[in-house]
Amino acid sequence: MSNQALRQSELDSLQYIATMTNELVQMAEASRFPMISYLLGMAYAEAFDVLRGARPARHAQLSGNPMHPKAHAKDNHAQPRTA
Repeated sequence: MSNQALRQSELDSLQYIATMTNELVQMAEASRFPMISYLLGMAYAEAFDVLRGARPARHAQLSGNPMHPKAHAKDNHAQPRTA
């Protein structure tokens, strides 16, 4: 998905994420936290790539945060057991 398909609010959010992660990278580097700096740098690169259209904004198999339940209510219900 190109960044033209994103709403302005999504583009604004990505820009904010890119800006904040870049600042956090600089803080982590100054404090000598190389792993944190590396991971934040990856987040910055991903946000920047989506903004410039080099990566799709969304991946079907990865939509949403894996640490939180999916937004689809029917997917969240437990299925009854069958014998």
